[in-house]
Amino acid sequence: MFSLNALRSTIVITTLLALVALTGCAGGPQFETLAARVTSEKPVTLPQSAVLEVQLKDISTGDVLASSRYEQLGRLPIPITLQYASEAINRDDLYRLSAQIRDDDRILYLNPDPVSVFSDNDAAEPDIPVTTTGAAPSR
Repeated sequence: MFSLNALRSTIVITTLLALVALTGCAGGPQFETLAARVTSEKPVTLPQSAVLEVQLKDISTGDVLASSRYEQLGRLPIPITLQYASEAINRDDLYRLSAQIRDDDRILYLNPDPVSVFSDNDAAEPDIPVTTTGAAPSR
């Protein structure tokens, strides 16, 4: 038969082991930050109501891995950051950044060619060049 002290010790040790195991499970995803800049050929002052939306997509699967929205933009270029789960990146897949600047429901600027990231020859902090769509800003 167990003594009361031996039973207490067994319960305490079992509880501690369970807590350690649960702590390992509660870690969650590890996030990384991707920095970039949204640029244009000429300096552009954007309307006060303009909104910039940037996405990181896995072209291999079509999944959006990260997105950011920016308001009160001012002038281009605009530095941006995206937080993404590092375990979502598979070095064999293709990843692209895309950006568009909207004013209400009008797309004012977009990047016609998505920018490659995470490949061997890609910039660590890429530029995302946008061009005008010709749409007039809302008034």
